[in-house]
Amino acid sequence: MLTEELKENTEDIHQASEKKMIVALKRIDTKEAYINLLSWLHGFYAPLETLIRRQLTEDNFPSITKRSRAEYLLWDIGESGVPAPRPDTCERLPVIDSFHSALGAMYVLEVSTLGGRIIAGMVSRSLDSLKSLSFFNGYGAETANMWASFKNYLNRPFSPEARREIIAAAEDTFLTFKNWIEKHELQPQL
Repeated sequence: MLTEELKENTEDIHQASEKKMIVALKRIDTKEAYINLLSWLHGFYAPLETLIRRQLTEDNFPSITKRSRAEYLLWDIGESGVPAPRPDTCERLPVIDSFHSALGAMYVLEVSTLGGRIIAGMVSRSLDSLKSLSFFNGYGAETANMWASFKNYLNRPFSPEARREIIAAAEDTFLTFKNWIEKHELQPQL
């Protein structure tokens, strides 16, 4: 199954990016720090989703509109009452120039919804607040169903070339995300 192959092939870079994200999350001790994190996440998610949506449309990938999550980052920033920091947009994104590369990148974004609820719990405990967590709450009660439907979609028959392209794009997306986190991890907190 392709999802197992993806998990196996991206495990190291997935864990590396996850560890970087946890370090960044543990540094959050104020609303301002949290909003700063949401802002740079938006700087990654929004342009990546734009690239993905050039290849995945409602015609060839049902529910792509529902799977677009960057707008929730902006909503959470606005809901916080904290002024938004200056936007920083990731310009070194993975190459998403085909249907299959878009599926690989989408795999990374969909996997992140599974851990989002754990992150929401970390943030709410750290800030003693349940506000501004819509992005990390994924699809809410539908998260498991959305993941299952995405897995079913990926586990359809694909040619060996398509499988390689999906896996390569997932690896590249995880690496790009890790590098994006590192860039912001090294910046002084505002």
